[in-house]
Amino acid sequence: MQAIQANIFEGLFVLDLSSILAGPLTTSFFAECGAKVVKIENKLTNGDATRTWKLPSESVDTPYSAYYASANFRKEVLMLDLNDEKDVQVVKDLIIKADIIVSNFQKKVAEKLGLSPDMLLTLNPKAIIAQLSAYTYDDPRPGYDLVMQGETGWLSMNGIDENHLAKLPVAIIDIIAAHQMKEAILMALWYQSKRQNGAIIHVSLYQSALSALANQGTNYLIAGHIPKPLATLHPNIAPYGDIFKSKEGTVFLLAVGSDGQFKKLWETLNLDIHTYHTFESNSNRVKFRSHLIQILSSKFEQMPFDVLESKLTEGNIPFCKIRNLMEVFSVIDANPMLVENVIDNDVLPSIKSTAFTIYQR
Repeated sequence: MQAIQANIFEGLFVLDLSSILAGPLTTSFFAECGAKVVKIENKLTNGDATRTWKLPSESVDTPYSAYYASANFRKEVLMLDLNDEKDVQVVKDLIIKADIIVSNFQKKVAEKLGLSPDMLLTLNPKAIIAQLSAYTYDDPRPGYDLVMQGETGWLSMNGIDENHLAKLPVAIIDIIAAHQMKEAILMALWYQSKRQNGAIIHVSLYQSALSALANQGTNYLIAGHIPKPLATLHPNIAPYGDIFKSKEGTVFLLAVGSDGQFKKLWETLNLDIHTYHTFESNSNRVKFRSHLIQILSSKFEQMPFDVLESKLTEGNIPFCKIRNLMEVFSVIDANPMLVENVIDNDVLPSIKSTAFTIYQR
């Protein structure tokens, strides 16, 4: 069996007119899978704004940040001034050749530059045009990930309690929107293979955020439940997300999702069978969660982590040590997800955008 996704889009030309994260992540996916991607950046501002989003530990002399590198995989970058007629002509020549064009210009800016989705499709009727907007294309409000996390309920559910809210530590709404855009482009490619037509795709950060509320959103729509910040806890399952410490202080959590798994946990820890019946059902475990956690914590704090790890693994009980990123990338399981990126002729480590492998006989 031969893996094929590394070059599955060979011959495909993608023009990236986007900036920040969601659009560039989308085009990075195509670059990683073999497409040629040309990214246009504003030379008047020294390129994409994320080039300057540096950690204090990053060199001020490099023309890019680690953040920028995370969303721009092996792209050919052209620094252009879209107010300059010569540079605009360069872009138009690329538009005519492109198979896919990704943009996140606001409507007013796009129309001023002559690069609205309709205008792009007029220049290249066979192209797939993917337009990212904060809310809708006609809505002029800007949208950043943090704003979207607040607007769509994500912030209200994250943190320790209502006085200690937290955002997700990655721009999760941009990442979800990038997946939505990739899916839409792939659907449009399939449609194009049947009809030979181009298409205009509109993707919204706001709607992408709502689409990913999943069980939390449905808990409200069906049961009227407004979720509160629970840190790592799950509102419907216990012990799921509950954090414990071993004898020497190693921090870990359980993710016990079924009655069968819980019974196995109880037996593995050799806990009192009579007390077990109080927690036999998940509904009771959620109801009496505090009491349950006291029992489990007391047991775990008497056991070294290596013993716990062995027992839980042998019992096929879902758990994990809570790792920092140094620990994450020192684990051999992470190696297949690492690739080499090239930014401004520098070879840099990168995380793959594809977490799947396609094989062909």
